[in-house]
Amino acid sequence: MKSKITAIGLGLSLLMLITRGAHFSGLTALPEASWMIFMVAGCLLPTVSLLWFLGLAVGIDAYAFTIGGVPGTCLSVAYAMLIPAYAAMWVAGRVLGSSWHGSMIGYVRFFAAAMGATAICELISSGSFYLWSGLFNPTWVEFLARELQYAPAVFASSAFWAVAFSVMFGLARLYTATNTERALTQ
Repeated sequence: MKSKITAIGLGLSLLMLITRGAHFSGLTALPEASWMIFMVAGCLLPTVSLLWFLGLAVGIDAYAFTIGGVPGTCLSVAYAMLIPAYAAMWVAGRVLGSSWHGSMIGYVRFFAAAMGATAICELISSGSFYLWSGLFNPTWVEFLARELQYAPAVFASSAFWAVAFSVMFGLARLYTATNTERALTQ
């Protein structure tokens, strides 16, 4: 069991390194996976995973802002609000638990929880950036207009990774069941 947890943690860490702004990999074809990584970590990994992935995200961003050439416009007081934003994803995963995979209704529940948690995470992260970055003169009209412009991409990314993780875990479950059945018949 410990090796399975380690493998999942390493796999999710690698995925974050590859997709978080493409700072390291140069891959821009894959959607950002960070938010769904927090949710899957909440589902499948121990509590310390929240701290690990928060640290990894900050480390990747620190690299991007210092060596990676990313402009510092995203770095403001609002950056600290990524903690509750990511925690919302992680808590959604924790509440859902590892029982979500294995049945079609479980996958539907996972997808619904992912979209609900994405809405909360988006509201916290974009709302705090809009209010506290110092780049905007905040009004509800402008915030809603910006959300209508940028939120669809966020939801598309979460939907992509929710389906991708569901397929990966479904295939892993099928593989395990097939190998167990083979072992029992031999």
